[in-house]
Amino acid sequence: MTAHWTTPGQRWGLLAPREAVTVDVRSGLLAVRRTAAELRALPAGTPVVLLDHRPGGRLRVRRIAATGSIVVDRQYVALPSLRRAIVVVEDSTDALRWACWSLVTPPPGVTRAHALADAAVKFLRRRPGAAGSLAAGRVAVGRTP
Repeated sequence: MTAHWTTPGQRWGLLAPREAVTVDVRSGLLAVRRTAAELRALPAGTPVVLLDHRPGGRLRVRRIAATGSIVVDRQYVALPSLRRAIVVVEDSTDALRWACWSLVTPPPGVTRAHALADAAVKFLRRRPGAAGSLAAGRVAVGRTP
């Protein structure tokens, strides 16, 4: 028997209650409205996990929370992305700083783009908050009001 969170792309499951409803934040101009409407349809107090696979997820989660359809308890950033997460870290300056200094390195075997990858890693180490804004993966854990 294999645990559900061992599947790539599902590792965020360790961060949320087992009974949580998963809501993918869709793309498009009306993504925030559609997600908020989907959340409003759930009973009050339902544990919810918002998954955003695109860069800029911090702003979208804030906009969804501003509609009053979810109370966000915690937010996490998946590095380098939610689909290929190597690490999922809490979206706080200290946690991102630790992750960028301890876990983020240029990928092995990169020869042509090594200088670019190395520059990106150095930038994230100097400005760890940028990882929270630029990463293509966000997990928000909360509940419906």
